[in-house]
Amino acid sequence: MSKESILQFIKKYFICIIYLSLALVTAYLCFSRLDIASLQHWDEARHGVNGYEMFKNHNYIVNTYNYENDYFNLKPPLSYWGIILGFKLFGVSIFSMRFYSALSLLLTFLAVAYYMHKHYGKTAAVSSMLLFISFSDLFYRHAGRNADADALFILLFTLAMLFMLQVQKHQNYIYVCGFLFSLAFLAKSWHALVLLAIGGLYLIFSGLWRKLRLKNYLLFLASAFGPILLWALVRYQYDGMNFLGQMFGVDVTKRITESADSNPSYTFFTRYLLSCKPVVITAAIILIILAYLFIKKKIRYSNTVLAYLLWLFIPLLVYDFSHVYYYWYIFPVYIPLIMLGGVCIHKVYQCLECKKGLFCILMIFPLFIVSLECRSTLRELDNLEVSGFQNDIKAAMEQNPGLHQMDIYVEKTDNEYKDSYYWEQAGLLAAELSGDLYCKEGGIAAFTQLPKDALLIVDPETYESYQEILQGLEIVYQNEYILIKK
Repeated sequence: MSKESILQFIKKYFICIIYLSLALVTAYLCFSRLDIASLQHWDEARHGVNGYEMFKNHNYIVNTYNYENDYFNLKPPLSYWGIILGFKLFGVSIFSMRFYSALSLLLTFLAVAYYMHKHYGKTAAVSSMLLFISFSDLFYRHAGRNADADALFILLFTLAMLFMLQVQKHQNYIYVCGFLFSLAFLAKSWHALVLLAIGGLYLIFSGLWRKLRLKNYLLFLASAFGPILLWALVRYQYDGMNFLGQMFGVDVTKRITESADSNPSYTFFTRYLLSCKPVVITAAIILIILAYLFIKKKIRYSNTVLAYLLWLFIPLLVYDFSHVYYYWYIFPVYIPLIMLGGVCIHKVYQCLECKKGLFCILMIFPLFIVSLECRSTLRELDNLEVSGFQNDIKAAMEQNPGLHQMDIYVEKTDNEYKDSYYWEQAGLLAAELSGDLYCKEGGIAAFTQLPKDALLIVDPETYESYQEILQGLEIVYQNEYILIKK
């Protein structure tokens, strides 16, 4: 192929090459070294155990923890099904467990890029894609690289809002919004009610509610609540109101009550957003461009503007006034901020008369943010936090496959939140994923009293303290931790 034909090809498909390049960068940020970072206590570990044990039990409705019904993690099962999908596709591993979250974030990126290209053009699409990459929060804890429900919830939240933006033109999209709300509820439970608040206010303030008939409302209710009621009915057959009854009382009321004591402020999420460099820079770009458009009289209010404002501010107000202080709750509002940034840059592109080379010049704004933030995102990929305990369990099981499916006890001095003879959540998950082990409580005392074969994992300090009791037992693996077989 000649140099001329190559240049002609690049010129013809220039924007497609940019789209593909940015999509590949995002895929790399989502999937690269996905199995390296240590399993995280609480949400990821709990979801991982629930999903793994559902997979093992062939019961896709009741979530269990250490093979007992789990009434601590009171989420519906959609995110667990995502974990199970990964296991079925790739086998049991940390990568498989986190796969659905990484895929959800990548699909969110692609959905935003497609929407912006279709409705605003290449300038808006490329700007939004660059801004998306710069929001490193979306890639790490409680998002695209962790096996909890948040990345899936962000995807469903985003899709529901994108369809809502088109409801004025395509009235039947309201049923798609309803169905996506039901899926969001089945992923993240009561958090999805924010979607109803946004949608309800949009119907009222846009005047769309006047155009809908009784049939439309009934079909919307069926699409929004039918799947939830079906799941609730099936779940009720297993344990009555034990799970369903606690979903609101524990997961909402108790959490808000406890949070109010720890966080009396009404501005936690606002302050968090103002502490995020990509948010501040993107918001500054939006405000500067809006001021320019206002001066040029190139801006006007519309239902699309209303939708973006509701999408951005309703979750912020709800969570600020709820007193909760889990920063990842606010991640869904990053998406309208990213899209508004793209729209504003697109509007400037339209307003300026001289357009030769303007596309590349305007890309300086989002590229500036990416240059500041993407470096830290990539740096974090090279400095992922690892756990010696989890890695030793994995290595021990790889070297000793005959020990799989045995009972295992633990005794170690570096537990973060439990006594030394209890399994913490991330450790329990590591044991299940690595060797299908059955984690037992009681530590050395319970282990030594067993008449049957079992395993014990201890740290060297504990082993020295109990050397007389453990002397004579087989050490099958030794590194940072010691694995003993009885």
